[in-house]
Amino acid sequence: MSAKTFLLVMALVSLPAWAEETFSSAMSVEDNIRSMDKDRDGMVSMAEIRSHLEAQNGKGYRRELLDEMTAKADAQSCASPFSRSFY
Repeated sequence: MSAKTFLLVMALVSLPAWAEETFSSAMSVEDNIRSMDKDRDGMVSMAEIRSHLEAQNGKGYRRELLDEMTAKADAQSCASPFSRSFY
């Protein structure tokens, strides 16, 4: 067995252990959602998302996008006068 082949085999053998160590410490989507839900009601509001993102990335992070998302979240799904709220 040549030295190059041996090194390649050793790299491939150690790859799963390296990946497990590297990615096991990363938060899952569920963990991120749980950390955003401050009032523990099982729902993540736009205000909770904004505060979480600003805590991680600094005040004013993606302000235009978050303002647009907040406006859409606060809007009713149907603004016609004959529709009624289901909530």
